[in-house]
Amino acid sequence: MISAILVATLFTGCSKDDGSNKNCDSCQRQGKKLEICKKENGTYTLTHDGESETITESQLEGFTPKEFVEILCATEQLVF
Repeated sequence: MISAILVATLFTGCSKDDGSNKNCDSCQRQGKKLEICKKENGTYTLTHDGESETITESQLEGFTPKEFVEILCATEQLVF
């Protein structure tokens, strides 16, 4: 049972990005990094599999960026 929990965490775990940009949250979705980063102008860049999209805070629908990226990692399809 512990092994199953560890495997699930590896595939859906989110974390604060350890790179130079401290304003990012990311997780692994289908083996690829899904990342949301806050930009200086108050918008966010959502990146997955080489594609990116700019979204506004209102598009987060009341969720924090971390919550938003966790929800996206748990869904089957992205809107990209």
